[in-house]
Amino acid sequence: MSQQIILKRKKAIISGEISLPGSKSESNRVLMISAYGGFEHNTAKLSDADDTRLLQDKLELIRNCHVSGIPAVIDCNNAGTAYRFLLTYLAGLSGKWMLIGSNRMKQRPIADLVNGLRQLGADIRYSEKEGFPPLLIQGKTLQGGKVKLGMNLSSQFASSLLMAAPTWPNGLALEMEQEIKSRPYLDMTLEMMQYFGVSVKRHEQSIEVEPQAYKKRRFEMALDWSSAAFWYELLALSESGTLFLKGLAHKSMQGDRVLVDIFAKLGIVSNFEHNGLRITKGDQIADTLDLDFSNCPDLLPAVAAACCGLGVHARFTGIANLKHKESDRALAIVAELKKIGCLFEQPDNDTLLLEAPKQIISYSQLFKTYGDHRMAMALAPLALKTGAAAVADPAVVSKSYPNYWKQLKQLGLFDFS
Repeated sequence: MSQQIILKRKKAIISGEISLPGSKSESNRVLMISAYGGFEHNTAKLSDADDTRLLQDKLELIRNCHVSGIPAVIDCNNAGTAYRFLLTYLAGLSGKWMLIGSNRMKQRPIADLVNGLRQLGADIRYSEKEGFPPLLIQGKTLQGGKVKLGMNLSSQFASSLLMAAPTWPNGLALEMEQEIKSRPYLDMTLEMMQYFGVSVKRHEQSIEVEPQAYKKRRFEMALDWSSAAFWYELLALSESGTLFLKGLAHKSMQGDRVLVDIFAKLGIVSNFEHNGLRITKGDQIADTLDLDFSNCPDLLPAVAAACCGLGVHARFTGIANLKHKESDRALAIVAELKKIGCLFEQPDNDTLLLEAPKQIISYSQLFKTYGDHRMAMALAPLALKTGAAAVADPAVVSKSYPNYWKQLKQLGLFDFS
């Protein structure tokens, strides 16, 4: 794919059917649970996202590695979930490992998880900057035990430890300090562990897991609610229309399902049918929004872009951790939406105030995406309002949604070049 993609609006009335990818979050957890259980995963609709393929490939590579005095290099590129999940896996696996990633990965904090593993006796050293990747790991059998873990950066640190916990002779008594960020993803981890036969004892700020065995079971993979956000946004920015999100179910472990309620305030009516979700453009749009993204940080780009295009002023909180995503996501969305007339204030590290323009500025120049798949997919629909838009690095969407551009083209809203 070229270094940019140009969209020119042909129409702004939408009608079509979308097939969403499988859940990346569920897929990555299935892969790790299967690895700890010692069995092949038995699931349909495993995500075809780059992140999931990378995790699958690295687990296969690790299985085929031979112990030697030279560290085996495991490169996670910019896949943060894979990096965090594999850190615990490698710490408990005999061998010498160098866990590396992209330049952006080197800026993403990992100290809380490293400290937690060190409390369990893991041998992990920083190869460059203290508190950040890359890491040199001398893998060995871990016994488990008690851990205090900081939770103000990511729930994935806890998920990483918890999925390994049943395999440790002493299990795990996890005490979670500070506010738990992205709590629904931690809930997903626990629910999936239980589905695969592991019992857990949960309290408000602590979780206990006794030593036990995972059981091989067929897992029905849900479709990805995070990916649905960009179709909600597209419809919100349209003049009218409807989209059918095939196979998207009402019941879901995914926290991003909250987008149904968020986009209801932006004029989108959601109706679940027996084989999917039908969303329709309505006319009830709020003048202002006040939203907390602590439990659904991945939704911010799509929601902010929709607010900008609809002229909805907004107050966004729970955004402090967005600087540790694939890009500094709050900074990135501010920089790009300013190009079409949005004004922003950031009174503190966790709050962003958006003043949307009464009339969006026509803009056909380049939107930067900062190597971030969600930025690309959030900015492209704005061409419905600006008339045209150029989006840099379109191939970046393969990180979570390889078929995004293909499906967008099939709707016939834009000429592409």
